[in-house]
Order: sequence, then structure tokens, then C-alpha cells
Amino acid sequence: MALGEIVAELRGKVASLRAMPDDKVEVTLQGSGKLLGSEVIDITTFSSTMRPNGTVYGEGQTILMLSDGSGSATWKGSGVGKPTGQGGWRYSFGGAFQTVTSEKLGRRLLDVYIVGEYNSDENGNYQWKVWEWKY
Repeated sequence: MALGEIVAELRGKVASLRAMPDDKVEVTLQGSGKLLGSEVIDITTFSSTMRPNGTVYGEGQTILMLSDGSGSATWKGSGVGKPTGQGGWRYSFGGAFQTVTSEKLGRRLLDVYIVGEYNSDENGNYQWKVWEWKY
């Protein structure tokens, strides 16, 4: 198995933080970027739980809508992260696209597992990059 090409690169702002039951924190992101070369709008929500060693485990979902309105793709996954020490966070994650409603994006997104990196800073800016994991 090997990492394939970059599938998406996105950036934006943390739109909200919310304290949840069971010591979870819910984070909602709003931004934009490229998915398979097409301009998209990114809406992501994930919840994370602190673990005894100072890392967090999170699960979330993303909706990527093509900017031209021709379709969308939804993704679900999980990851592990830790604070950067400068007010930001860094996560490694993996997951899979669940639905794709765009001929432009095709079935390709449904045929691969996705792995990625997420980084945020002390000002609530985030960026993430994802690769296909070829088998």
C-alpha cells in the first residue's frame, strides 16, 4: 500500500466551538479549497475527547460542495491530534467518502481510503491536505 496523489487541499476558519457531554468538544470549520482540481466549499464538524496522555481522539464528517453548484461529496472519518503548544492543533486522520453527487468528481472518491493532516493556529485558521491511500 502507498499514498497516492493529493485529493484535496482546504483552508478556512474555525466557525464554532461547543462543549458537549462526556468531556467532548465539538468543532465546526468553514472554508474552501480544491477537491480533485475543482473549487469546493468545505463544511466540517468533528468532536474530540481528551485522552490521559494529552492527545485527543476525534470523529467527524465533512460536506464538500462544488462551488459551481454541480454536486457534493460527503466524508466520515476519525483521527488523533495534539496541541501544538502555540494555541493550535495538529491531527492525523483517515476515513472514506460516503456519497458523491457529482459526475465531475465521478466514482473515484468512492474507490479509495483517504488519509490526511489537519493543522490549526491560535487565530482559528485551519488547513488540511488529504491523499488517497492506494491498495
